[in-house]
Amino acid sequence: MERIPDCPICGTKTHPLYSDLEDGLYGVPGRYHFSRCPSCRLIRLDNRPDEKSLFLHYENYYTRTAAAEAPEDPHHRHFGRLRDSLRTAILCGRFGYRDGHRRHGLCRLGLLMSMVPVLRSRAVYDGLREAFPAFPNRTDNLLIDVGCGRGDFLARMKSLGWNVLGIEPDPVSSELARARGIAVFNGRLEEAGLAGGVADQVTLNHVLEHADDPAGLLKECRRVLRPGGRLVLYTPNAESLGHRWFGQAWRGLEPPRHLFVFSPQALRSALEAASFRTFRMTTPTTLAGGIYDDSVRIRREGATPLYDGKPERGRTLFRGLERLLCLAGRYRGEEIEVVACREAN
Repeated sequence: MERIPDCPICGTKTHPLYSDLEDGLYGVPGRYHFSRCPSCRLIRLDNRPDEKSLFLHYENYYTRTAAAEAPEDPHHRHFGRLRDSLRTAILCGRFGYRDGHRRHGLCRLGLLMSMVPVLRSRAVYDGLREAFPAFPNRTDNLLIDVGCGRGDFLARMKSLGWNVLGIEPDPVSSELARARGIAVFNGRLEEAGLAGGVADQVTLNHVLEHADDPAGLLKECRRVLRPGGRLVLYTPNAESLGHRWFGQAWRGLEPPRHLFVFSPQALRSALEAASFRTFRMTTPTTLAGGIYDDSVRIRREGATPLYDGKPERGRTLFRGLERLLCLAGRYRGEEIEVVACREAN
């Protein structure tokens, strides 16, 4: 373990927040302590794993299990062909994916359908939301997924015509991604030696909280982006309703794998320090139900079975209250979503 005394975002001396927490998800042995910055409210793990022991904390992690890749046959789904045709029309009309079909008669209708949020969200696969990019019709397009795991996201985007590159420090997950035909650098983005201005989009999907130098990672993300390119990231929200409701039993803490849990204030400061001047920040409520269920079980039993799927009493009330708070302009969703653009020089 190694200890860091001050906040890496604003340099303020941190104060103890929680002590002697156990891993309630994967059962990694040990007791872990969190502190919080009184200025930017960043939460950090005090006794965090050093580089030599880091992957011992991921031995049973889900990204080390091969993904099932049996696509659905549209002939065996209700209205399967129609649904696929409408999806293709939305992907073409709204996002520019023209290679999915030859006849483009429905594409103008696809643009209109994409203005309906539920249709647009269903069209972009697996709840990808803002992480789903518009398609640049160039042979040198590039999508980089930092912390790509076994390559689920990149496999989908490659099938849609993207050149993709995964960045994954875990050698086991890296090999699983390579077995799917995905180019992967086994290491950190800062170690990949990429030229500046090569990527149309960089994604950090619940990765920033695992990084030992999140400020440095954000700076490198901006460096490799083309002018006009996007950084899309998701990370747990330290100011969420779930954290306020459950305290040290909150699922989003996840010791010892989450080294940092960002508040909106801390993440805004980190983005500005990385020279991102144009970005949009929201706190979606998409994960509210699952976070509530897991947190209830951690509080009650000290641990939670992964992917149990059984709803706990009070879930609907919690989700409704969180949505109301977010609609009122409060940053209380369970995760922070950021879409940041590198401005043209």
